[in-house]
Amino acid sequence: MNNSLHSVIFLHSLLRYFVLIATAVAATLSLTGQLGKKDFTAGNKKSALFMMIFCDIQLLVGLAVYYLSGQMQIINTGAAMQSHYNRFYAIEHPVGMVVAIILIHLGYNVVKKNISAEKKLKRLFWYSFIALVIFLTQTPWPTKQDVGKPWLPATSVTN
Repeated sequence: MNNSLHSVIFLHSLLRYFVLIATAVAATLSLTGQLGKKDFTAGNKKSALFMMIFCDIQLLVGLAVYYLSGQMQIINTGAAMQSHYNRFYAIEHPVGMVVAIILIHLGYNVVKKNISAEKKLKRLFWYSFIALVIFLTQTPWPTKQDVGKPWLPATSVTN
């Protein structure tokens, strides 16, 4: 593995924690605001904005990993469906993450609408919560059979 790919993968692995934390914070703030019948605050808006920014950065870094790691070649040669590993990294992970990031953008668009605080909080919660579930299920955690990666790949010895 070349150094640039190794660095990009490390950055992608590190950024996932920022994405997960920002998404969990946005979901939690919107849920507590909704349950407490509170107004939509600047804090709610900022948390949704940071969530979206981290997701967009992660998407760009992920696209670099996708390109540099040769996943496009795996798809072009038809090898993507031949193993669980190839299918996960060439198709399932990228598609799942793009769907989650679309949900994050839909959630942030709700923030900008002129609707009641109750509707904003409810919609922001559901968009961010569903995205969080997708993030958690499509992340290659070390415990995932066949596709699991270390918590931080650059911290372990790999080929």
